[in-house]
Amino acid sequence: MKNHYDVIVVGLGAMGSATCYHLAGRGAKVLGLERFDLPHAQGSSHGYSRHTKTAVYVDTPFEPFIERSFELWRLLEGETGQQILVTTGYLRMANTGSWDHLRDKVRHEVLTADEVAYRYPQFTLESDYHGLYDPVGGLLRPELGIASHLIQALRRGAKIHGREAVTGWKETAHGVEVETEHARYGADQVVFTGGSWTDRLIAGLGITLTVSRQPLAWVWPARNAASFDVGALPIWQIPAPECDGEYYGFPMMPDHPGFKLALHTFGETSDPEHLDRDARPKDEEEVRACLRRYIPDANGPLTAMRICMYTRTADELPVLDRHPAHHRVTVGCGFSGSGFKFSCAFGEWLAETALGQPNTIANKAFRFERLLGAADSA
Repeated sequence: MKNHYDVIVVGLGAMGSATCYHLAGRGAKVLGLERFDLPHAQGSSHGYSRHTKTAVYVDTPFEPFIERSFELWRLLEGETGQQILVTTGYLRMANTGSWDHLRDKVRHEVLTADEVAYRYPQFTLESDYHGLYDPVGGLLRPELGIASHLIQALRRGAKIHGREAVTGWKETAHGVEVETEHARYGADQVVFTGGSWTDRLIAGLGITLTVSRQPLAWVWPARNAASFDVGALPIWQIPAPECDGEYYGFPMMPDHPGFKLALHTFGETSDPEHLDRDARPKDEEEVRACLRRYIPDANGPLTAMRICMYTRTADELPVLDRHPAHHRVTVGCGFSGSGFKFSCAFGEWLAETALGQPNTIANKAFRFERLLGAADSA
């Protein structure tokens, strides 16, 4: 076949763009296919900012991936001259839990409610709250991260096609054949990083993926706006006891007006083709509850709202693995609202696996096998 590649990557959001970057960097002949624009706001990786931090991932399967991600984001910044990762510190506030296990493992501070109030008077906490401060935490700029991965992949020889939806694929005697609206392509391997569309792209995926609607909001602070600027405030997270979730937010950046915050919980289930992308009064009220309770100075007029998606697995851990029934297919999916920060390292793992190369990071926790029984019983 004339249009034959070493690897085709289907879906060029956070994971797919990073996978193309790492494949091209290893000298592979790569084709990346995306049904929407590059980058786009139809999936899970838009909205100007995403959290990254280290302390909360100590002693979890994510720990080596977050360490590697920090290295790779800085490497990408060096290649492009763009600031993708903005170090702000990360403040997690709660009235339960302990961080004793972090001692001697990672840089951090544990703060009393009074110490949080002294350092960050923007927050109003009850006396039984405490804070975990991670000095290396910060915000990532998702649109810039995706664009930077794609541009570097293109500069290294990758072929990248936007607005070209995949309509089918099959394994052949010599590899994999991928069909789109416009053409048919062949490859030795294919990587599916289709986000909320993954189980539509791979019939009989074998696991359950649940898509949920996730509103994001920006407000202009009612008082003391400068205290919410980047440099004055860390990224932050605090309980939402009314729904067993957590509020999270970001300092204000100069490229978008408003103080961004959202509710991290698994919201109304949907599917990617029929997601309601219009903001509702209830969406705004969810973040107003946070502002009234914890951050009253920020409780000013709304400047923007957007609707994002989470795609979660049964155990809320991602899948990074070869497909158990298709040895030429590698899959990255189900990042459960926490994927972007890891995307450069997850993309590296997916690229190495597709090429049959040794993995920089061992991965035992994110395999298909742990979920196959759960899908059968769902």
